[in-house]
Amino acid sequence: MAPELKKKSDISIVLIVFTALAVIGVACGGFVVRDYARARASLAWPAVDGIVLSRLDGEAGHLRYVYSFDGRSHEAVRTRNFMGWFMRVEADDYRPGESVIVYVDPEEPSYSVLYPGGSSVAFVILSLLSGASVFFGVGGVVWALSRTREEALGGASHAF
Repeated sequence: MAPELKKKSDISIVLIVFTALAVIGVACGGFVVRDYARARASLAWPAVDGIVLSRLDGEAGHLRYVYSFDGRSHEAVRTRNFMGWFMRVEADDYRPGESVIVYVDPEEPSYSVLYPGGSSVAFVILSLLSGASVFFGVGGVVWALSRTREEALGGASHAF
């Protein structure tokens, strides 16, 4: 492979990696913010009675349950929001047929949790990691493009 073609190939790979890092950071940051907002909102959601239908095979702590909200019946398996998995919660050993309290999103009644809330510490840490991913991704793209520009101008550094 010609040296010039190899350099272009290397720069292309670097650009793809750093662009992917930035995009993943933005996507993860959006997910973390949305989930934490929903977790915080779940603390004020209406509580309704539900019934455990079954445990999901191979899923520790996952239940299948049914509840009724605004005259409609809903079935769910979500016990908590993603940010809720970072909180210490008493593990209840629910059995089929047992009653549970279900917290229902009034704007989207098919979305419910058994344990409302979410971890603020996890939100901060995951937000910082997402921000760092975006920072290094965008920084890497800028660095790679500046190196490409330098090489295109003959290796001489030019002031802007």
